[in-house]
Amino acid sequence: MLHLRRLRQQGQLAHPPSDGKWRYPAKFSLTRAGGLRRSAEIPNPFSQYFLAEACSANWTRLQRLSAQSPISLSRPVRGYYSAGRSLAYKKPIAEWGRELVARMPGGRLTLRTDISQFYPSIYTHAVDWAIRGKKKAKLNIHGTGLGPTLDKLLRNGRGGQTIGLSVGPDTSWLIAEVVLAKIDAELAKRHPSLSKRCARFGDDMTFYATSHDEAHSVLATYQHLLLDFELAVNPNKVAVIDGLEPVEARWVRKLRTHRYRDRSDSNLAADIVDLFDLAFDERQRFATQGVMSYAIMRCNPFPAGASSWPLYRDLVLASVGLEPSTLRHAYRVLRFAKDHGLPVDQDRVSEVLNDLLARHAALEHGFETAWILFILRELGLPLDAASGRAVAGMSDACSLILLRDLCEGSSRLMQSVDFNQAVKRAEADDALSSSDWLLAYEFRHARWARPKKWDSVDGWKDAHRLGVTFYVSPNKMPKPRLRRRLPLFRPSWAYPVR
Repeated sequence: MLHLRRLRQQGQLAHPPSDGKWRYPAKFSLTRAGGLRRSAEIPNPFSQYFLAEACSANWTRLQRLSAQSPISLSRPVRGYYSAGRSLAYKKPIAEWGRELVARMPGGRLTLRTDISQFYPSIYTHAVDWAIRGKKKAKLNIHGTGLGPTLDKLLRNGRGGQTIGLSVGPDTSWLIAEVVLAKIDAELAKRHPSLSKRCARFGDDMTFYATSHDEAHSVLATYQHLLLDFELAVNPNKVAVIDGLEPVEARWVRKLRTHRYRDRSDSNLAADIVDLFDLAFDERQRFATQGVMSYAIMRCNPFPAGASSWPLYRDLVLASVGLEPSTLRHAYRVLRFAKDHGLPVDQDRVSEVLNDLLARHAALEHGFETAWILFILRELGLPLDAASGRAVAGMSDACSLILLRDLCEGSSRLMQSVDFNQAVKRAEADDALSSSDWLLAYEFRHARWARPKKWDSVDGWKDAHRLGVTFYVSPNKMPKPRLRRRLPLFRPSWAYPVR
């Protein structure tokens, strides 16, 4: 973004794209626990820049608008550069449970709601309604100011679409909170006692009602207000529950309090097997709740014994095959082990990951393939040619860029993997404005494809000249943060070579 700001100052980004000169985001298929998927979007930087600039220039006003909500725990505030995000939650996630407990007094029932397809269903005109008011915005649909500007920039960055915000960017989070804050404020106005017993994080709202009548009255009002902004509750996730629903899921308490003894390697090995047996069992009942990820991260002190480490490593690999959303945790565990001298069993890990890679590539699972390629790259594990060919046939730009970089230093892979399809897409006319913009730029920037005069857009040419890249090479990748204690039975991390 700093490089784009420099281009803006030099006049290369003088004006936002006008109507009809739309740009499209790159798509990325995310996995969630239980096999559910979500389509994230990586915005074209030359449209996202102007949206971020508008939010930055009007930050004080957007903060004031989002602060209208008396119940939001997910309201964004200015973030910290060291955290890697421009925005941060006003209430840290670790405090959300305590915040819910503070709202329980006086309640006898629990109302839970969720907005159906929240980000993909937000109407861009509704952003203007939340800022100027619906009546005023409709009377002057071609007006000027913050509301119409955000509406236009959102549409121009997604091919002119009026429905949906990109899942992923902090700008979407901020703008979505502005819309929901307007709804929250009106809901609290119509139900004055609500704010003391209600909390919302994202599009999930929890209200502790005094009676069934109150719960259903609040739900009816909420549905009406959402409809006024072209939104709707998810009927599968709305419930009125007798009593106060626990803040923490029961399976979390079971895993958190499970016996975990680190005074001897044999005890630790036995407890790890028991812990994962329990996790596998609980996952069958709560498939969409990230049970396996919790089980992996629960193991602290780190199992570093001759018996406990191989068991833990194999159970982590088994979890990856069962629940792909655990890949990011598996990488941190394997990297931690490698950095501390524990035997990773590269042949076995490579075999499992390559098998998974071929399977997920055939299904166009971008999250899984990108993570597996990244793990292979970071741990220095071999990529099978057959798995590489499967990835080469994908549409996912992130996976193709990782694959091409992995093949760069291997004549074996370069001879076995065909990149003609990817190169053709990267060199297509106007590819830099299409959903292939990321693939086109990185392939052209690395000279894996011809620049093709950068689609006659000086900004792209100048970004290349400045060395802008969206792909982080291995030598610039920071180490993952995983803080784990040494088990009591080990005097040091040094592992005996056998």
